[in-house]
Amino acid sequence: MNTRALFTPATNAMTLVRNEVERMFDNVFSYGNSTRTFPSLNMIEGENTIYVEAELPGVSMNDLDVTVQDGMLTLSGRRDVATPEGASTLRRERGVLEFERSIALPTNVEMEGTNAVLRNGILTLELPKSVNARARQVPVTEG
Repeated sequence: MNTRALFTPATNAMTLVRNEVERMFDNVFSYGNSTRTFPSLNMIEGENTIYVEAELPGVSMNDLDVTVQDGMLTLSGRRDVATPEGASTLRRERGVLEFERSIALPTNVEMEGTNAVLRNGILTLELPKSVNARARQVPVTEG
């Protein structure tokens, strides 16, 4: 009888359990040291507008706050995860999340004309640049 074949299924099962436990500990202990920030975002500068796109999967409009103050854009909120009544969770990789992220804006912006839309988990912001921050052509004369 081949003893290796006898213990292989148990060894594979133990390896799977060990890998899962290690993954859980990695997630718990690397959370504060992680280099990833939430939400991930892109900031794009147009001629007269700053555009920001932020990934906010599972965040509802009612649980999201967007503020601009002193040259900083701050996104904060909460994502809830609910289990249907009478059901039990078999695996949970997405959980309740509270977040706040502040990022410096490259220029002053006007609140009038600002547009914010949350659609399919993507927040899109259009922040008009302040009139003083916009580039202007300077006339040159011969002298």
